[in-house]
Amino acid sequence: MSGAWIGARIGNWYLEEEVARGAQGLLYRARSYQDDGRLAAVKILENVVARQPDIQQTLAADMLPLQRLEHANIARYYESGISAGVVYIACEWVNGEDYGRRLRQGPRPWQEVLQVAVQMARALKHAHNRNVLHRELKPAHVMRTEEGVVKLLSCGLARIFPPPVAMTPSPLGAESFQPPELSSGKPYSRRSDFYAFGGVLYALLTGRPPFAAASLVELTHKHCYMLPERPAMLVPDIPPELDEFVCLLLEKNPSRRPVNAMQILDELERIRAKLERRGRKIDWPAPLTPDTVETVALTQQKDGQTDSEIRQEPRPLLQRAWVVIPAFVIVVGLLLYAFLRPRVPAEELYEAARPLMQSHRPEDWEYAWQHYLEPLSRYYPDRYTGEVAAFRQKLREYRELQRLIAEATHWQPRSEAERAYWRGLRMVQMGDVAAARRLWNALIVVFEPQQSERVWVELARTGLMLLDQYDASRMGTREASAIPTHLQPVIERIRELRRAGRTADADLVRRSLEELYRSDPAMLEFLQKASEN
Repeated sequence: MSGAWIGARIGNWYLEEEVARGAQGLLYRARSYQDDGRLAAVKILENVVARQPDIQQTLAADMLPLQRLEHANIARYYESGISAGVVYIACEWVNGEDYGRRLRQGPRPWQEVLQVAVQMARALKHAHNRNVLHRELKPAHVMRTEEGVVKLLSCGLARIFPPPVAMTPSPLGAESFQPPELSSGKPYSRRSDFYAFGGVLYALLTGRPPFAAASLVELTHKHCYMLPERPAMLVPDIPPELDEFVCLLLEKNPSRRPVNAMQILDELERIRAKLERRGRKIDWPAPLTPDTVETVALTQQKDGQTDSEIRQEPRPLLQRAWVVIPAFVIVVGLLLYAFLRPRVPAEELYEAARPLMQSHRPEDWEYAWQHYLEPLSRYYPDRYTGEVAAFRQKLREYRELQRLIAEATHWQPRSEAERAYWRGLRMVQMGDVAAARRLWNALIVVFEPQQSERVWVELARTGLMLLDQYDASRMGTREASAIPTHLQPVIERIRELRRAGRTADADLVRRSLEELYRSDPAMLEFLQKASEN
């Protein structure tokens, strides 16, 4: 069927070559009927939604918001309609390669990902300012031209033509980047776009999406409840600032993501400044053209007014000289003071932070970082680097723990099967594997007949299988070596205490070690024999 369209006229376009096909339809390179030198990407929609009469009747009105998108980082929308009995959409033809294909070559360098992030954020800012959400961000919808310009494809189309649901998700399909709030029926928002944005950056940095799953149900569960591995754990050379930025976009709670794209751009500028202070050369993409649509939007707000009426309106306060000049002087004075005042020496900053770093109070850690260590890393990037990095990791882990506890206190399971599954998972994390086995086996027996609890039964069964594999590999390792490497210092300490006649101290260490492995009888027996030898 696809070959029959080549050479056909659809709307104002002649279809020349089929370039892609997907769940929604076919994509062609086309040439304008009126201008032989003008190319377009024409998508013929063949899905069920596009054939609905109400969609076809409202198509022209639905596509109007897309006409307001005029930005160098967004593929321009040309026209749409019904021709030859099919719905079609014509957009700007972009010479280049999408990142779905570029990822086949492996993860992208973090410097390139940073350039992509800046241009994507500029595009989202432009679209969001015109109340257009992308709704289907994925690597295949991020195109890189031959000149290195990033362009977003299919911006806003998912609202009009929702993509079909894939029960078996593809690794880099749109379902791999869908925000968790959609599963609970919450509306799609700008922050939902930011979650998908973070997922795309994660895939570009690591070569894989944040989560992988064999079914849509499992994938949705992971998006809602599980944390992805940090990008820096998979690609160690990623700067920590970029790693934190991606994790911020992937926050489960939408309120913890950036408020708008301008905030994202500010954060990217901050990352750039910190990297350049460390001596790293960053090629920052410059805006290609002025955002002329801002002027169009302002004119549309005054629709119906003549130029003389607009000129007669009172000037805003911030455009009056008696306000602007004093404000300018004050700002310049503050900037001069900030740059010219003497900086506190690195040694003094670190010594002031040391007692707070050693405190047991997390609020002291936050104060130490905000008032001493963050300025230390900013002004003296080559001093105390090891100490600052170690403390920053400690603070990051505390914040992560704080976030998990806060989410756990507000979490309410939707069924007893879900509650039982999560209780078993927490038991595994605490080392009580035997109790987790009993709980998951009971879950399977009780809830397997109930179709509504199928996902939790399958997850519990998968968990039991993974525990079996883990036990088999661990026992093989234990038989291959006398004492696990990480326990050798503890066993040697017990033996030294016994040789010194400090039996009570040796028994205390042994009992503490047994408490850590009380859910593992085989390990308990192994440790007892090792400590007595």
